[in-house]
Amino acid sequence: MDTKSIDMFKEALNEGKEKVYNIRVMVVGQYGVGKTTLTRRLLGKNVNISERLSTEGIDIHVECSRVSLSAGEWTTQDRNAEQYSRLKRLVRLLNTHSHKQESKREQDTQSEIDDLVPSDEYENEHTQHNEAVIKECNDEHIQHDQPVSAEPSTNQNVKPLSSQPVESSIGRPSREQSSGIDSIVNEKDTVMEILKLVNEYSDKLENDTVEYASLAFWDFAGQYAFYTTHQTFLTRRAIYLLVIDLSQKVTDLIKNDKYFPDAEGIKLCKVHELAEIWLNSIHSCAPSSHSGIPPVILVGTNVDKIPEKHRQKVIDEYFMEIRRMLKNKPIVFHLMDSIAIDNTHSDPKLEVLKRRIFELASQQPHWGEEKPARWLPLEQAIMTIKASGVKVAPVSLIEQINRSSSIRIDNRDELEVFLNFQHEIGTILYFNAVGLRDKIVLDPQWMIDALKSLITARMFIMQNPVIIKAWSAFREKGKLTHELIDAIWTKKEKPDFHDNKEYLILLMEKLNIIARPMSYSEDGKSVKKEDYYLAPCILQQKTPKDKICPVSDPEMRRTSALCFVCKEKFLPPPIFHRLVGACLTHWPIAKQNKENLIYCGYCAFDIDEYHRLYLHFLGHVIFARVTIMAVTDISHSSKLCSEAQTFIFENLLKIIGNLGQSLEFEPHIQCPDFHADSLEGMISLPRLKNETVVCKSHVKPHTLVSPQLLQFWFEDGSREKWFKVHQTGEVPETSGNKEKLHVTVLNRCLPNLLRNLNVRDVMMYIQQIELLDDVIIRDINEHTTTTNAITLLIDQIKQRDQDTYKRFKDCLILAKQADLKIMLEEEEENIAVEMKEKHQDSRASEPKRRDYCTKEIHDVSFNVNSSISFQNTIKQNSLTS
Repeated sequence: MDTKSIDMFKEALNEGKEKVYNIRVMVVGQYGVGKTTLTRRLLGKNVNISERLSTEGIDIHVECSRVSLSAGEWTTQDRNAEQYSRLKRLVRLLNTHSHKQESKREQDTQSEIDDLVPSDEYENEHTQHNEAVIKECNDEHIQHDQPVSAEPSTNQNVKPLSSQPVESSIGRPSREQSSGIDSIVNEKDTVMEILKLVNEYSDKLENDTVEYASLAFWDFAGQYAFYTTHQTFLTRRAIYLLVIDLSQKVTDLIKNDKYFPDAEGIKLCKVHELAEIWLNSIHSCAPSSHSGIPPVILVGTNVDKIPEKHRQKVIDEYFMEIRRMLKNKPIVFHLMDSIAIDNTHSDPKLEVLKRRIFELASQQPHWGEEKPARWLPLEQAIMTIKASGVKVAPVSLIEQINRSSSIRIDNRDELEVFLNFQHEIGTILYFNAVGLRDKIVLDPQWMIDALKSLITARMFIMQNPVIIKAWSAFREKGKLTHELIDAIWTKKEKPDFHDNKEYLILLMEKLNIIARPMSYSEDGKSVKKEDYYLAPCILQQKTPKDKICPVSDPEMRRTSALCFVCKEKFLPPPIFHRLVGACLTHWPIAKQNKENLIYCGYCAFDIDEYHRLYLHFLGHVIFARVTIMAVTDISHSSKLCSEAQTFIFENLLKIIGNLGQSLEFEPHIQCPDFHADSLEGMISLPRLKNETVVCKSHVKPHTLVSPQLLQFWFEDGSREKWFKVHQTGEVPETSGNKEKLHVTVLNRCLPNLLRNLNVRDVMMYIQQIELLDDVIIRDINEHTTTTNAITLLIDQIKQRDQDTYKRFKDCLILAKQADLKIMLEEEEENIAVEMKEKHQDSRASEPKRRDYCTKEIHDVSFNVNSSISFQNTIKQNSLTS
């Protein structure tokens, strides 16, 4: 959550809170090793061992299992388990709310009756109210459930339903939005259903003191075809079971599945390599390198295939060998336990595994986290709608139900926080983006099935020869046409997908799974959008070597290779796929003989008529090169290349952030003597501080000129501009550093600005001095909430230069908000002091160097949490060393 959301969340907690206990178990591993069978065993479901169970996509099992907090005992195969738990918490909340309302009534009337003797009629009425408190809540309020803290809510905004205002800042769903769902559910039906359940279970629920944690299983398909979509759902808020087949050797090749990770195309993995791929993917969600979060249990299956005489010894040596291969790698910290299971029957070791899952879950940072109690009614309402079979619902319906509740979320901003929280814990899918923010996916399984249906449609397509050509183009070239989508998501066979086609396409675009490419017209004078989509994750063809970055004309120029090197030595392929998706919407895709230049791990783009950008992915490195196909002004080429590297890096950060991952990148330049398909010759940017640098990656070392390597990518290749170090330790006042400084200041001061900025008065002066464009000013002024208007204004100032920031501070003076200007300038001074202290600390621990290099240039690392551009970070790290 951002700063504003965190503040709003805390404010809601102050008015009543409850603790949340959720266990999400993610079952991952190679194809065909028994993941689904293991999942069914843990859930207490029947298993026919002779029947081969194969998962496609992800199978999600929720709402039917729970674990007691006191004893760690599992209750499975109870379809009402989670609903029962919610209803119990709901009764508790309603009692708390009613007592609070009663206390408020007493306080309001006390001053009026101090001099009066209470009548018998009043006392009788008062007593009757106490005895009927639950009934009154059921009759007047929509209710929901979950445990609430001992301290009751003190929210003074809670009102009986009858006193609700007719109008609300949260609007009703439009007729168009409501028409498809009204026949299934509406807010009145939802309220009545909840009241019915509360009445039915009230006595039993109120006396049940056992607390439970909810339990959900996500069974991931092992086939590589689903790997890109898997990455979307990996989270640090889970326990992972990494399943391996003990009947295979760790060095055996996996022959029942093929992998296409990068520009090398097809690859056959060994058992231990695939285990490492999964561990690296899980590790990319970790908050830090050695945290051990999220935890992983290594589960070995097919125990029955190991000779019984030496079974335990073989199992122990197998697990030990896996750990030896991961020695000295941070991913090994995730491995908590190793347990061998015989899937042919209900192995007693399953109970050991269950107990260990609960123990690990109870040790996680999010265990017992608090959330606002007033969110409970809306949570129950969402579950009630979901239980009626609705997969996708308009947010306006959720708003309408919320407005009908006496215990409710106060405003649209808090509703956004609520929806984002539910998305984070996996209850729903909600994306606050244009075209997507008006709906929520109530059942994540529905979206997974929609994506799965496109990937696994081969058998269906084979029976429909009319669209075989379109299917072939999809599988071979990643080209997804509306014709193919309509053929798969038919009204008859897939009505839910068909009716929500536009939403699903927008969702896949938002996740950069697909992108609608642009291309130049035949005359090369204009750019148009194609009428199809490209899915980089589908591509399997190896990139031809002559396509990676060809230079057919000796007069053509080519930049050095700018390399985005993942510090963890592992980069999940979906990161590159999503980067290509972002680039496809930014630049026209390059073509050769009318064919798109896109392959597995590779894509080329035309920045303009004379500049072509080549991106390709090998191992843990993303390479960027630009070919300049005509004699052009160097400053123009430098500008285009510099903008390209900034766009690439910022989108990498955005993609990693959206996936909830914590990967870091280190920028390098590759020695130009190496071919584009090599991972050798990487030179980190700090080494390029000097005029020359020695490349030792060849048999015979040789010298390279640093400004030549840096040319084009950073506008001006001179080392003085990019790597100047002041003796005083102060940061040079370049525009890039100033931009970074004022962005940091605004980020830190945003909470105070949201609380105290008079945005309307400030906007009046911004408009007078023409600080922002009229269109942007109109957008800010049209926001119905102050917080949204301030957020948009601050975002606009952050995107602009130091001069705009200075003039913004002047507007604060004009708007009689000098205190906020002083606050910003004090924060500037704080940051300057921090930077100076950091520089002094680094110099104090710096070893002596030879005269020509007296300053230590530290490694330049970029973390996903950084909000600054690649270019500005390079300057800052170099200059502050």
